[in-house]
Amino acid sequence: MYQSNTKIEGLKKVTVLLEAGTHQKKMDLTPEPVSFELVVGVGVEGYTAFEYELLEKKVGDILHFEIQGWRFDEMFGRLAVPLPEKVRSMDSFFMKVTVYSINDADQKEIIHAMAGRVGDCGGGGCCGNH
Repeated sequence: MYQSNTKIEGLKKVTVLLEAGTHQKKMDLTPEPVSFELVVGVGVEGYTAFEYELLEKKVGDILHFEIQGWRFDEMFGRLAVPLPEKVRSMDSFFMKVTVYSINDADQKEIIHAMAGRVGDCGGGGCCGNH
């Protein structure tokens, strides 16, 4: 984990480690921390609730959440968070989120992230990745 005084803000490329569990101290829904990378704030609807929680955090910061399964989409919105599908049907589950890295996103990464939010670009070159 690279230590930095950089804080999370819009259009930063952020990598977090996600853990999910049935209890606050028992992260048993993920066998190990799952890496998840996102460019913050690229959605047309603005920041998701999850992104708002990340704002101003630094590398090494740890966040804890209790999330009702039925509020999953409300929390994460357009983000394709790599958690087991069953969390959506649970009364609630717990998450531990560790900020692993914060970098400036280049233009290609921003365009790719925006294209990914509206679905598969189809490989026709629209996202600049093909």
